[in-house]
Amino acid sequence: MIFEVNKDERSLSFEKISQLCKIDVADVELLIMKAMSLGLIRGTIDEVAQVVHVDWCLPRYLNKSHLELMASKMRTWEAKLDGAIRMVENQSVELVNS
Repeated sequence: MIFEVNKDERSLSFEKISQLCKIDVADVELLIMKAMSLGLIRGTIDEVAQVVHVDWCLPRYLNKSHLELMASKMRTWEAKLDGAIRMVENQSVELVNS
């Protein structure tokens, strides 16, 4: 579930976790704490809002679909980075000519 969402959107509700794992919502916090204690994930638990914010997840094997998804994300990141570089280059002309 964590690998399917964007890295910037890794806040998962207790309800979504309970549905996917087929457990009661009351047992989600214990499941998350066990995963954290085993070093499978790192993050924070917001018990009041019933949300888990995942910062890191233990890597797992990559099949072809995972590699395609990763390649797509890399292309998106490359496009964002290229846009940022072009913006800096365009604005640096003003700095050099001043």
